[in-house]
This record gives sequence, structure tokens and C-alpha cells, in this order.
Amino acid sequence: MSVVAAALASSRNAPCPCGSGRRYKACHGRVAAPAADAAPLDDELRMAFDLHRRGRLGEARALYERSLARAPLSADAAHMLGVVQLSEGDHERALASLRAVAARYAPAPFEVVQNLAVAVTARLAASAPVKTEALWLEYLRTRRGTASSAQALEARVSVVVPCHNHASFVAEALSSALEQSRPALEIIVIDDGSTDATAARVQAVAARHAGRLRVIARERRGAAATLNEAVRLARGDWIAVLNSDDRYAPDRLAVMVEAVAGTGASWGFSRCRAIDADGRPIAPGRSSQADVQRRMLDHIGLHDTIGFALTAHNVATSSGTLLFSRALFDRLEGFRDFRYVHDWDFCLRATLEAEPVYVGRELYDYRLHGANTILAARDASGAEVSSLLSAFYADAAVRVDARNPFAPVAAVWGHTFALRAIEANATRFLPPGFVERLADELLGEGPR
Repeated sequence: MSVVAAALASSRNAPCPCGSGRRYKACHGRVAAPAADAAPLDDELRMAFDLHRRGRLGEARALYERSLARAPLSADAAHMLGVVQLSEGDHERALASLRAVAARYAPAPFEVVQNLAVAVTARLAASAPVKTEALWLEYLRTRRGTASSAQALEARVSVVVPCHNHASFVAEALSSALEQSRPALEIIVIDDGSTDATAARVQAVAARHAGRLRVIARERRGAAATLNEAVRLARGDWIAVLNSDDRYAPDRLAVMVEAVAGTGASWGFSRCRAIDADGRPIAPGRSSQADVQRRMLDHIGLHDTIGFALTAHNVATSSGTLLFSRALFDRLEGFRDFRYVHDWDFCLRATLEAEPVYVGRELYDYRLHGANTILAARDASGAEVSSLLSAFYADAAVRVDARNPFAPVAAVWGHTFALRAIEANATRFLPPGFVERLADELLGEGPR
């Protein structure tokens, strides 16, 4: 049984997406009025679904087809026939079946669109990447560009450090910025209304390093506002962020400047290493969050581009892994007011302006501890992710003016954009009707 069929199994008895308050299978799951023999039909569908679940696909398909012969307008039977066709690998018929089901609704329930999207990917998997092969090869050539030592030497880097209630970690963070093999032009520290000893410990570090830190303490305004304020105070033409509970590797600035500014890029990010509250590296198996992030970074090279990797996951991890030009920051008008995903939002918008450089070395230590913002409110951060990705994909599906010649948008990558979005489980974020229109286009091309 397919993954999408398993997902459907748990939702057929859920409330119908139309808002009627009835179960989906009793509302939009059945377009026609119930027939006189509705009960036997439901029994037949339950039997077919059980066979499907147990992998007896041919028998299940025969029952779905018999149900449709008895009740041609049964959307439930038609939908599940399309799903079993997917499970059998009969992608052409599945695409036609599921598109016909989706056409009965305005709009189609998400379960139908999701399964239709799977049928679409089966058609696109072989053809779409071939059509963009030349673009992908050009992308690889640009990644092999030669670094210019002159450009790297001329780069002036300002380190900005937003602080909030990290008294236990901030001194170590600032020390890691002060002890860089390539010194920063300046280090700007803004205490964002801390209620612990953070401000006092920042002042103590500043006193030991006269003239090296510019320190501002004020009321609480949030991470995005604090970052924007610090960057706008900066004199450098390049900006490196350091979060007050994290730390830099000793040669972070030197390596990042050479890899990003030295190659003519506008921005980039490095791999990070997860550390615990005591500053020790977190070994595999000790933290599910660290393990997930490690796997995402291990697989970053499997994506067509670094930009596409960012549409699937926040592989940048944190604003602290970023190095970006002040010019790019100004074009993006800074970080937007998200509490949890301001860094990912910045990166996604930046992919439309310029392709990022990814440095695979662990140049940033990302500390996981009980006071991490992202750990403190998973439900709220999930809502922000949904809002962020819905806005991004709605724009990426229609945008035609991206400055980045490799931007992860439909106008640049064609069907590959849709294929990667669906593969990344982002179907629900695509604009209404996008999958249906793509299915119509593929059906118009005929079988492959």
C-alpha cells in the first residue's frame, strides 16, 4: 500500500474539508446522492480497502471498478481506484483517474490533490530533470569558480551579536568572535531586554577588550528587530551574525570570507556542529534534533542546487551560520518579523536574489539547551513554518523577475520546480489549482 493511501486511511472518516461538519466519505467523498443500496456499496468499498491495505492490489482494483460500475458518481470509489493504480505502478491511468476525481470539486479536498500530485511526480521524475540538465550543468560550472584573494582582502566584516537571557553563554560567544584568525572590523552587541545577568557579562567582556565591542542595551524588541538594528549600525560591507548562546570556530571569518566574498557571491552559510549546554559536541544518537539536522546537512548535495535544498529544509540552521553582503541585506530590507523562522525566511528570499555558497566545514557551534527558542514552542514555530512556506511557494510558482539565474522558481526550472516541491512534501503549500493544471498539461501531452 502506498504512503499516500495510508495517509488517506486515517482521513476518510475525518471532518470534510468543506466545513459541513460531516465525515469526508459521507459528504464530498460521495458526490452523488446515496443510492438505495448504499450500505452494500460501503461494505464493498471497505472490503476493497482492506484488500488494498494487505497488498492484494488486483483484487482491490476489481472491487473498486465494480463499485464504480454500480455507482459511477461515487467519488470515494473513483479516488481509491486511482490510489490503487498508483500502488500498482499504473501511473498513466492513475493520473487520469485522480484528475477526473479532482475535477468534481471546487476546490478538491487536499487528500485528492495530494494523491494526484504523486501521480504527477511519477510522470515528471524521468522527463523534468532532463529538460533542465543544461541549466544544472551551468550551475555546477559557477560553483567551481576561482576565489580572488584581492576580493577577500578588501572585505570588511562586521560581526553582529543579538543577546537575550544568555548569561551562561554570552562570554564564550564573544570570546570566539574576539579571537578570530581574521579579526572583524567591529563587533556590535545589542542586549535585547535581558532579565538575567547577560548585560552585565557583556559589559565585563567589553571592559577587558577596550574599543573592540560596541554595546547597546535596551528594552525587548525581538530577534528580527535586534538583528536589523545591529546591521544598520554596522560599518562593514559584509555581515556575520553570532547568536549569544553559540560560538565561532577560530578561523570561521577567514574561511567564510574567502569562500563567499572571495568568489564574488553575495551570501553563504556554513555547516554547523551541535553542542550541548556545556559546550561539548553532541554525538549521534544523543539528540533527535541534532540527528535530524546532521542528516539534512549530509544530504544537502543531493539537491539540484543549494537554493533548492533551502526550499526543502532550513539547512542553514541558524542566522549565525550566515555571511551576507550589506547590499543584499538592504535589497531584502532586512529580517522580517518572524519569531522562530526569521533566518529561514531571510534565506528563502535571498535565493531569489543570488545563489548561496555552502561551506561544508563545521565553522559554527550551534548550542542546544533548554532555553532554545525553537525548542520552547514547537506548535507556534510549526504555524510560522506553514505561513512562511505558503507565502514562498505562492510567489515562486509565478515569479518571473528573480535576479538569481538559478533561483528555485517555476519560471527558471519549469517542471523540475513542481517535482521538487512535491518530493519535499510541500504540495499543501502550492497555490490552489497548481497541481490540477499541471496534471492537465501532462495529460494533454499523452502517455510516455
